[in-house]
Amino acid sequence: MSAPRRIKIPTCALVGVIASVDELRLATGMRAPPDLFELRLDHLPNLRESQLLKLRRPFIITARHPVEGGKKMLSRRRDLLLKFLPQARFVDIELRSLHELGTVWNEARCLGVGRICSFHDLKRTPNTSVLHKKLLSARKAGADVFKVVTRAEDIRDLLTLFEFLWSEFGSMRLCVMATGKFGPISRLFFRDAGSSLIYAPLRHPLHHGQLTFQELRGQRDF
Repeated sequence: MSAPRRIKIPTCALVGVIASVDELRLATGMRAPPDLFELRLDHLPNLRESQLLKLRRPFIITARHPVEGGKKMLSRRRDLLLKFLPQARFVDIELRSLHELGTVWNEARCLGVGRICSFHDLKRTPNTSVLHKKLLSARKAGADVFKVVTRAEDIRDLLTLFEFLWSEFGSMRLCVMATGKFGPISRLFFRDAGSSLIYAPLRHPLHHGQLTFQELRGQRDF
């Protein structure tokens, strides 16, 4: 077995989300691609390894759980993730799925693939104590990055996420964003507040409150 790759955690990296064949085609021809791509394997169940050869940036793989916004393909998630794991820079697995996908999580460590543990609540924003407990679980599991995405429909939700990001900033690498009414501003504000990763669909938003790659790139300094 070759030596594990050294995991490099990006700082304020822009992640372009690929969730369709159309977006994959766009990604392979981009002259100025984002820092990373994310392959939503739950939306790309027939993806072939040869289709990734023209990507000019490293990529994250994930196959999102349906409860957290993914497509219903629970029986295939493990096999898809293991198939593309050797080529990935990071793998993203939800906190709720760490036991079910433990084989993938452990294999990523052996291969030196970065591990993102994520939590998505697309209905509301839990309080900071709930988010803190989830962070502790992610850290105990050996995550390199803890990713939080919640629905923010009022300013209090946004402030809750900011408080969590600010108070936990030194404990581990965090990625914090929102969907909903305050989703767009969260993706700009939290970049400057210390979120390690900011995600943007290349063409087709999957949830209300997401800014597309072009919309984010249109902002100054992004």
